[in-house]
Amino acid sequence: MKIIGVTGGIGSGKSAVLDILRNEYNAKVYEADKLAHNLIEKGKPLYNSYIRLLGKDILDENYEIDRSKVSKIVFQDMDKLQKLNDLVHPTVKEYILYLIEEERKKGTEIFVIEAALLIQDGYKSICDEIWFIHVPRDLRIERLKASRGYSQEKCEKIINNQPASSYFSSNSDHVIENDGNFIELSEKIGDLLQKS
Repeated sequence: MKIIGVTGGIGSGKSAVLDILRNEYNAKVYEADKLAHNLIEKGKPLYNSYIRLLGKDILDENYEIDRSKVSKIVFQDMDKLQKLNDLVHPTVKEYILYLIEEERKKGTEIFVIEAALLIQDGYKSICDEIWFIHVPRDLRIERLKASRGYSQEKCEKIINNQPASSYFSSNSDHVIENDGNFIELSEKIGDLLQKS
């Protein structure tokens, strides 16, 4: 089983890459953010840890964790954000390791992990290859405005808070230039999978 880590900044088209891998190559795709959201549901591993750290005010009327309430707290308190990250990332990684073993038993050929902090969180030791999806800054901003309705200022603020492209490329095995259309992207992925 080949384990591929997919990373890149906001607006780079990681979702399109995941769709191609899922739909054209029958890859099992796991997104760290979505796994983290699942793990904070009632009865799941992170539920009580969140409440202990942030208090019961983060719960909604159904006693589920309200992520918007969590965001408001942690983005005003960097210490709490750090503590939350220290809780979440190891738990998600542990769960991904479990999923890898489960998929290996099933005979899955391609296992894909997508995470914004893939490199920073040490997934290089888990993955056979790290793919960095690269798009020039101006094009990323253009796409974010069109797809998410973000302002120029919001796009720039988010991009400025993420690592530089040079950081991603120097820590990745392959750089996929996603500055064309969906068909071109699909062809690049096909070429890369044939080579490796």
